[in-house]
Amino acid sequence: MKLWTLVVAGLMAGLPVLAQAGNPAYREISVQGGGSVRGCVRLAGTRPALAMLEITKDKNLCGVSASASRLTIGRENGVRDCVVYLDSINRGKRFLPGKPVVLGQRRCQFEPHVLILRAGEQLDVVNFDPVLHNVHAYDLSGTKQPLFNIAQPIRGQRTTVAAAQFRNASSVLTTCDAGHPWMNAYVIRTEHPYYAVTDADGAFSLDNIPPGSYTLVMWHEGVAIVRTDREKEIPSKYTFEDPYLETRQITIAPRGNTRADFQLSLR
Repeated sequence: MKLWTLVVAGLMAGLPVLAQAGNPAYREISVQGGGSVRGCVRLAGTRPALAMLEITKDKNLCGVSASASRLTIGRENGVRDCVVYLDSINRGKRFLPGKPVVLGQRRCQFEPHVLILRAGEQLDVVNFDPVLHNVHAYDLSGTKQPLFNIAQPIRGQRTTVAAAQFRNASSVLTTCDAGHPWMNAYVIRTEHPYYAVTDADGAFSLDNIPPGSYTLVMWHEGVAIVRTDREKEIPSKYTFEDPYLETRQITIAPRGNTRADFQLSLR
């Protein structure tokens, strides 16, 4: 299983990579008696006061401060935008192509904040703002070399990033170098379909899983700022804490429904 992380932000240093075990080739089969796992990721303890990041450019559109969008809490302390997946599963249901995957830039934020991209599919990057944005991507898993740099100065501009442009990187960092270091998002690129992103209230579900025992993983990107770099007193880059990673051992019974919840305990 491959996990690709596309991180969009001013996070050049110390950026976390999703931890993964081995990468067996995934084989599509007709699942007999498949089961499911459902659950919720909830914040443990009191909601923290989140830092608002200074905006120094395009204030008429972006405002004077912005959230880094790294912790969104819903009902009953549910945590949005966690990634939950089965680790090292090598066979299961068909991985069907979905709708075109779009990473948008709207009001100086990337949207959605976390999305999943099927290996072999292209990514469409769209600027919905009347200001310049760009997506500058780096290979974090190996060479640390730039992979592509897309400038989008025109509202409505759409650029397609072909699958081949990711090369063999297993994690990719992109930055907005156009004076918007608070912008951040993740695109998770995977070779099997047993991935989910938690909804507004922290819920997730994975269905049609072959009966058996699995490791279920929950990943959250991390919240706290550990360093702010400045250029002429203007924030140019934010570095965040390491991600959170938790696992559960689960058993999927034939046509069974398994429950697995996670607690996100902030450092």
